This record gives sequence, C-alpha cells and structure tokens, in this order.
Amino acid sequence: MSNVKIHDVVYKQIIYLMYTSRSFGLSPKPDAISKIKRNAVTIKISNIIAYTIATIVSASISIINKDAPFSFIFLDLIILANIFTTGLNVIFFVTNYDLKTFLLSLPLTERDINIAVFRGIFEFFYYGFLASIVIAPISTYIITLSVLQALMAELEIVFFFSLSFALVILLGKRIRLGITSALFRVGTSLIWIIFIILPYGFTFRYLILPPYILLIFPFGFLNVEGLLLSLLYTGLSIVFAYNQALKFLSFRVTSHYSTKYSIKLQSPLITYLHKDIKGLLRVPQASFLLTIPVFAFIFSFFVPIYAIFYTIFMITTSSIMLILLEASGIQLLLSLPSGLRSSYISKLLIILIIYLIDVLIFSFFNHAYLSLIMLPSLIASVELSLFISYNNVIKGKGIRIADPLSLLIREIEINSIIGVAALLVFFANVYYSLIFSIISLIIINIVIYKKVK
Repeated sequence: MSNVKIHDVVYKQIIYLMYTSRSFGLSPKPDAISKIKRNAVTIKISNIIAYTIATIVSASISIINKDAPFSFIFLDLIILANIFTTGLNVIFFVTNYDLKTFLLSLPLTERDINIAVFRGIFEFFYYGFLASIVIAPISTYIITLSVLQALMAELEIVFFFSLSFALVILLGKRIRLGITSALFRVGTSLIWIIFIILPYGFTFRYLILPPYILLIFPFGFLNVEGLLLSLLYTGLSIVFAYNQALKFLSFRVTSHYSTKYSIKLQSPLITYLHKDIKGLLRVPQASFLLTIPVFAFIFSFFVPIYAIFYTIFMITTSSIMLILLEASGIQLLLSLPSGLRSSYISKLLIILIIYLIDVLIFSFFNHAYLSLIMLPSLIASVELSLFISYNNVIKGKGIRIADPLSLLIREIEINSIIGVAALLVFFANVYYSLIFSIISLIIINIVIYKKVK
C-alpha cells in the first residue's frame, strides 16, 4: 500500500465526481473511467500551459513599465480566478462525499490520509504553480537584469497563491452555510480589490506609488522596506494556508440535510423562482451572482465603463454554475410537465433582475445607456450558457469546467456574442451592435424553443 500514490487516487476520484454527473443523480457512461484518466492528464497539461503563458505575458509587461512586481498582477488575477473557480468545486465534492471517511476504512494511518487528501486537492493547482515559480524569476531577471525584482516577483506569486488557496479552503468548509457563503465571497473579493485593483490604479495615476500604499502592496516597492514587508506577508500567507489546511483535514460532514420543495404544477414558474432564489443562498458557486451588484457599485467609482463589462463577464461566468441549483433533483425535473423549460426561464429571470439592478446602479454614474445597449447580447450569452450547461448534464457530461482549458473553452463559447457586440460598440456603430445582438438572440431562442421543453 505504501507504494500506491493515494493522493493520485483521491485526485482522480474528485475528477470522477466532477466530470461525471453523479452529483446530479445521473449515471456515468461506461467509458467514464478511461475519460477520467485522460482528464486527469489534461488538467495537469492545461494548468502548465495556462500558467506558463500568463507568467510570460506578465514578465513581458515589465518591458513597458519597468516594474516586474506590478506586471505580475496579471498572473495574480489568473491565480485567483483559477483557484476560486476550480477550488470551490473541488472542496465541494471532497466535503460532500467525505472522501476522508472512506479512506479511514483502508489500512492507512490518519496522517497518511490527511496528506493524501491535501495532495489530492493541491494536485489541481500544483503543476501550474510550479511552472509559475520556476519561470517567473528567470524571465524577470532576463528582462530586468535585477535580482531584487526577480525575488519580489517570486514572493508575490507565492503570497497570492497561498492567500488564494487558504481563502478557498476557508470558504469551502462553509459550503453548506447558506447566505454566509455569499458574504464570504464578498469579503474575499474585497481583499482582491485591496491587494490588486487599488495599487494597480495608483500605478497608472501616480507613476510612483505613495508611501502609504507600502502596507497594502509592498511587492511594488523595490527597497529595504518593501523587501522586508514582502517577506513578512509571504510568510504569513504560507502560515495562513497551512493552518487552514490543517483545519480542513479535521473537518467532518456530520450530517446531510435534504431540502424539500413542494412543486405546484398550477404555477410552476413561480415555484421554480422561489426554489432557485433559496438555492442561490445555499450554493456558493452560484451565490456569487448575488454579490455582483456590490462590485458594480464599487467599480463604478473608479472605472464606470470597465464596471459594466466586468459585471457582464461575471454574470455570464457565474451563470454556468446555476445548474448546481438543481443538484440531484434534475431527474425529477425532467419528469415534470414543462419542468426543464420552467427551470430554464426561472434562472434567466433571476439573472435579468440582477442585471437590471446593475443598470440602475450604472444610471447614477451616467452609464445606463451603454449597459442597456449590451442587454440583448447579455441575454443571448446567458441563454447560450444555460443551454450548454443543461445539455451537458442531461447527456451525462457534467459541467466540465474543472481545468483551465475546459473553462477557457466555455468562456469563449458563452462570451463570443458579448465580445462581438462590444467590439461593434467601440469600433463600429451602436446600431450595428444592437442588430447583431438581436439577431443572435432570435437565433438562440429558436434553437432553445425546440430543444428545451
């Protein structure tokens, strides 16, 4: 047993749960095991490719601004997005299927099991992280010829990786705490604003950072104070991640609660709306939608136009996760008259309400017009996202966004309409954008009307 890599078994078991539809009450296809092996390799390769590209791009930006630590903010964003998008799903399956309890039935010590579970989770990020910490200092030194900048860039990557990993574990443990998880999303995202958006904004405004930003982002200060604080922050982030890992490994799912819904067939849409709203409060992957108006308001103070497109991107991205609101009840959903269509329309209405709240916020900053222009393309993109998600799950494929490559493909699929509409707004004509969006919306609805019943 000692020669068996238990963490690799745990890693593949998590992939099995994520890539098949067991979490949705469906049986995997006969060739699922062979696909899991391929997916396990694909995740590692796509992580290496994605992180390598992001690291090289970040280092290349320093050719322009001559400050590598600030250039690597691009990579920091990739790290945060990847860990939070993938990590919440990984921890969801680890905790809800209680893999540690199963492993305790094997002839293994608890220490071996703890290490295996931790490595199984970390395996989703390990190779990308390794690529970054190896390539970043080398590429930085080649471009800047500065040992200090190479060291600061390395510390920055370790800091953001450790902080992101610790926060996703902290949030993941509270996966069943309802609205609390949504509040954790707000809190962790506010940290993202403090440590990334704020100092990056000062870079463009002042060229040289004010001294008081040193406590917020010491990595951008190439002096003794910056180095010492960077070492301190990195050390604290590692300790934070280590402590969260220990607490997570002692975590137990003591009970499972089944949520009962009474489906009233005389008004199914209202019933589904009520169910989905309650679901948003208890499913962290989808609950991020509820926090988007908060960020729309905050970002509008700094860059209003960016806030509109950030809001649209986060809505389309989060819409992928709305399928999780159905959980194992999707089999029941398919057996009800017009159940699938009512569920589909319910989720679309929720997103429309959230976006209209954002439009109201943008109106206070005199940007309601642009946000309304983008509304048809947003609806089309969200409908496409929901259609792909439902279709994949019904066919037994699962959501399929665990690795960066799959997530990138899904993002391109669902944001292609938004992207073209945005390009037409800025580089052609608003009316061309509207015409394109409306035509896309009509075509998508014709397809969906035939398929979603």
